[in-house]
Amino acid sequence: MWNATDIEREQTEMEQARLPFEQMMRDAAIWFLPGHQQFDAMAWTNSGGARGPSMDVRIFDPHAQQSIEQAISLFEGYVMPRGQLWQRWELPDDNLMNLRHVREWVEAKNRLLFKYRNDPKSGFTGQVHESIGSLMAMGSQSMWPDIRRDLLGRPVGLSYQSDFIGQVYVKTDHMGLVSTVHYTFTWSAAKALSAFGEEAPECVQKAMRDNRPTATFRFIHVVKPNAEFDPERLDWKGKPWAGCYFCRDEGGKVFKKGGYRAMPRIVSRYSVAPNEDYGRCPAFTVLPAVRASQQMVQDMILASELSAMPPLGAHSDMMDATIKYAAHQVTYGAIDHRGNRKLVPLIEGSDMSGSMELLGRMQTLIDRAFFVDMLQIRQDLKSHVTDSQLYQREEEKGILLAPLANQETEWLSPMLDREIDLMDEMGDFDDMPGEVAEAIEGGMDLMTVSYDNGLSRAQDAGAAAGYWRLLEQFTPIFQSPAGQEAWNRFTEKWPLEKVMDAMGRINGIPANWEAETDARQQRKAENQQAGELGELINALPAIGKTAKDLSDAVPDNG
Repeated sequence: MWNATDIEREQTEMEQARLPFEQMMRDAAIWFLPGHQQFDAMAWTNSGGARGPSMDVRIFDPHAQQSIEQAISLFEGYVMPRGQLWQRWELPDDNLMNLRHVREWVEAKNRLLFKYRNDPKSGFTGQVHESIGSLMAMGSQSMWPDIRRDLLGRPVGLSYQSDFIGQVYVKTDHMGLVSTVHYTFTWSAAKALSAFGEEAPECVQKAMRDNRPTATFRFIHVVKPNAEFDPERLDWKGKPWAGCYFCRDEGGKVFKKGGYRAMPRIVSRYSVAPNEDYGRCPAFTVLPAVRASQQMVQDMILASELSAMPPLGAHSDMMDATIKYAAHQVTYGAIDHRGNRKLVPLIEGSDMSGSMELLGRMQTLIDRAFFVDMLQIRQDLKSHVTDSQLYQREEEKGILLAPLANQETEWLSPMLDREIDLMDEMGDFDDMPGEVAEAIEGGMDLMTVSYDNGLSRAQDAGAAAGYWRLLEQFTPIFQSPAGQEAWNRFTEKWPLEKVMDAMGRINGIPANWEAETDARQQRKAENQQAGELGELINALPAIGKTAKDLSDAVPDNG
């Protein structure tokens, strides 16, 4: 399945396919993510790229960098909020999920996954931040989840690494999803030997024998669908994804072949145009505005300098004079005996109000591209808004942030498949209930995925807004003499318990705040008993009066 010539040919094809995007990627990296501007495929592939130089010398207006940082924070807050189980997996079989011990097992594994993610040593938070920036600025991101091990090689959790997108090349399948990934990198002989051990290619081992540990070699990690996939096999041919490492130096060498049960390198695109493999993003759309704002700020700086320290014109008689152009300095001969100035500014102060207005328009375009204008803190709100208006605003946010939901398909769900596979490899699923194991052996998919985050709630906020609008419209009827009957009909059609469940989810009330079924039934019985007792207490005066009236009405025959 693996052939050095085929890998090199496929790499060349991928490089040609990405070529039209590379200039936009480089420009976006310069203006939005200066730390990523070493976007040169040949530099990274051949020499490893230069690291550490000053990379902000061309930036006069940092507004674009600030906007993308706020967009990253917004993405994290709406899609993967910290401290919440924003992604859940369940078994697709409702009969199994109705079993309490199965539900508890699934919930425990969901909590364990987020424990791995939230572990500071996993790197999840920082690496996700890098990947989101790459996605917003350069259209694509690549994430490598793997098992994290201690010094003795024992698994202790998960690790996450965000790949520099300049080193990642992809191909897509018939559905437009990423199916083949080439990750190019350059390592020293010492680093390659540490990673690959005895499987390292001969050129690496020879460099170490010759005492050249700093010698560099070019590698490609290749992952693609397994053309020899046989589900009955237990070796790498029994896994749907095949992978290998390829050393491009000294004739090329394929080594460290293997297979994966889930795609190990998760590549996603922000948005994809028809017949294109690489992503487009908000940064690409506002590159002209960013370039214009940079030039305008540069010109405004020059204009300010000329206004503060304009060039001077001097009389020809002063060619031998010394002009002291600084504060608290005296230039002798600058005024003649009649009091006329012999030094005059050649440029008058300029009005930059028009330039400031145009710069503001450019910056507004950049903010809109990165959703910055959606942040409530930047909006002038009225002193009072109704519940339905609040939910309508959340619904609008859900509509405008809809492009972020594409990451559930290309990034977050495939990453979950990889994480579940790694957890299974670590033995975290060895306590699987027997019913679940039997169902999986019978061909049932392991899980279905759902999302409970700010984005999903914002997209569902329209339902809440509709409910509150309807409630506001019916309020005058509820306050009328026939209000009790109208309220009874209203709650029969839209039971309060179902409404409260939906409202709780839309408002982000944690599921673990909800009472268990047994506790709810007990509380319901207590409320019913308390209600009956209250009715009895309220009725006692009337009962006493009725008893007295009846007693007075009975004739005394004594």
